[in-house]
Amino acid sequence: MNQHDIKLIVFDMGHVFVDFEWETVCQGFYSRAGITKEQFQPILKHVGSLGYESGHIDTSIFLKAINEQMANHGDMQTIGEEEFHQLWNATFRENIEMANLMEELRKQHKLYLLSNTNESHWQYLDQTFKVSRHFEELILSYKVGHIKPQHEIYQEVLRRSNLAAQHCLFIDDLEPNIAAGSAVGMNVVHFKDISDLQSRFEHFGISTN
Repeated sequence: MNQHDIKLIVFDMGHVFVDFEWETVCQGFYSRAGITKEQFQPILKHVGSLGYESGHIDTSIFLKAINEQMANHGDMQTIGEEEFHQLWNATFRENIEMANLMEELRKQHKLYLLSNTNESHWQYLDQTFKVSRHFEELILSYKVGHIKPQHEIYQEVLRRSNLAAQHCLFIDDLEPNIAAGSAVGMNVVHFKDISDLQSRFEHFGISTN
């Protein structure tokens, strides 16, 4: 395969070029509420079902649901929006090696972002790390109304790029998302680390320097 076969490289965000510790984020919330991890788990399951990542609700409604659920478990002072953003985005950091790699890639290749994310996470990440600088298109779950691995969100990539799936290379750290990308006809790489990714790029004839 030569490099002309791949006309678009599509990146996931979390645990690819932005890292975080979800357990630490959760701990921030249940510690703030004075409840246990076990008490917080059904709360998280409930608020997770409301569709924050798919854009069905906005930040204010999501936060209201968190406050209501946690208040049921004790006498807790309400979390305000500013504090919510601090807790919700507490552990994010940019993977500098990957950011540098993408800076090189975008000089020669078209890059899209395909991410399951929400309003608060995206605003924080783009303001803090200027994530959007890497990409020609941003396909964000909360904006398009679908989440990976739903096939509709992959079709959005094809619609915006006007490319056939076989000309796209999709990179994600989660196996179900990779499987869905493959099912719609994309070339895929299951992300492990930067050195493995670079060796996979060689397989696809993609230059990174």
